[in-house]
Amino acid sequence: MIGLLYESDEWSDYKLADELRALGCPVEMIDLAHEDIDRALACEMLVSRIFASAVFRGHEAAHERMARLVPAAEARGITLVNSGRAHFYEISKRASTEALGRAGIDVPRVQACGLSRDLDAGSFAYPCVIKPDCGGRTTYTAIARSRADADAFLAQAPGIAFIVEDYVEPERGFITRVEVVEGSCALIVKRSVTEGGLSAYHLGSSYELYPECPRGLRAAVERAARELGIAFGSFDVIESGPRAFVIDANSVSNVSEDNTETFRYDLMRAHAEGMARIWRGLRRGSAPALL
Repeated sequence: MIGLLYESDEWSDYKLADELRALGCPVEMIDLAHEDIDRALACEMLVSRIFASAVFRGHEAAHERMARLVPAAEARGITLVNSGRAHFYEISKRASTEALGRAGIDVPRVQACGLSRDLDAGSFAYPCVIKPDCGGRTTYTAIARSRADADAFLAQAPGIAFIVEDYVEPERGFITRVEVVEGSCALIVKRSVTEGGLSAYHLGSSYELYPECPRGLRAAVERAARELGIAFGSFDVIESGPRAFVIDANSVSNVSEDNTETFRYDLMRAHAEGMARIWRGLRRGSAPALL
């Protein structure tokens, strides 16, 4: 049995489950926001759909359960998709950024990390980005171009851990989103930067395919995927001169029905096909080729 771990009613979660079933894979959806890990530990393979942003949507219990589930599943030899370490990079931007930096991959410099009340805006270099260490979807995220900006943001920020990084200017007017399937670049799009410098679907960013994406950027993303153990996920990249800075790594990809129609590429089907290959390998008794 494949246990598909989820924490909220995302269209993409149900779409992935349906696609796996259509490929002949037995799937149980396991809601880690509301049930404990026992049923998950009875599965032969687990697929994590636990987003870092769960903490902002009232589903923080899923993170608590994942902290217990990952080592327990590894101890029992249960196959995890992605690798166990990928989830912990999903829920800490500092950990993922510093790991990529140690591997020689271009990332923004981490200036500080700590609770909002403990951060000293007087010590920051500007411009900078302030964002939750565990979060997503640009929630509680700001570009501070001065100490006044940072002080104003921190004064109203929730009492959670934030990371402060150098701001890399998207000089080409877009951020590159790369979807990785089985460790390889599968879908690459440009996501426009909105007024104020942020970029996100819910903020009104537009998307277009990026077929001319440089080979070096693709190679950097695939290296980043190997480093973080993300076989299925997404990366956000900003090109600055000849360099490509990985500014975000996600071990869970979200997609909407209209995105699938726009790009004429069914991302959840592609995920399902890759995961089905892993499942069939398990059934044959061969070790799955995971990152």
